[in-house]
Amino acid sequence: MNYIPGFEPADFGNTLEGLTNRANRPLYKKATLFWSKPQILDKISCRPFFDDDRPLLYAIMRNHHSMKRRDRICYIGLSATPSNRFRNHPKARDLASRRGETSLSYAFLDEEQSKNVDRIKPALEQIEHLLIWTLWESLENDRKLFTLPGMGKFGGQAWHIINEGYRFRGQMPKEIVYPWMLVRKGRDTTVK
Repeated sequence: MNYIPGFEPADFGNTLEGLTNRANRPLYKKATLFWSKPQILDKISCRPFFDDDRPLLYAIMRNHHSMKRRDRICYIGLSATPSNRFRNHPKARDLASRRGETSLSYAFLDEEQSKNVDRIKPALEQIEHLLIWTLWESLENDRKLFTLPGMGKFGGQAWHIINEGYRFRGQMPKEIVYPWMLVRKGRDTTVK
């Protein structure tokens, strides 16, 4: 595993579902996202087609002939009303105006497979922030890159995020567990 040198993950047991509070309620909220097949954004309108107006997360990707990695994710966003979001989206217009192809994939929260998620929009806001921090190296987002998840105006929750559907050529993590604990073990220096 590629952790910070000298650190390893803390052992919390076998499953996240087994981590509960005193009232035997799960500590981690489980969220399953199903990512759609990408659709190409038109350079002029930048308006994707959504067949559903529920809140969603989206990833904007870039491709052009000299890129080393295809479908490079360059923006993660959230929309509470997808049909209105892309009427004026300066970053999407900027990305689409560049040479090459710009596409978009979106994901709804799968309510049947998700657990302990009370309100969808606040949940998607927290998940968006976690995705931005997970993929930060290649993103061109202007916000949420400079604040740790859960440290903003609204506190965060513990999440187990599962990404299904389109795989973004391996860029999107299959699962995210937040928060987790990394520890550096000390040497046993007790005198015998």
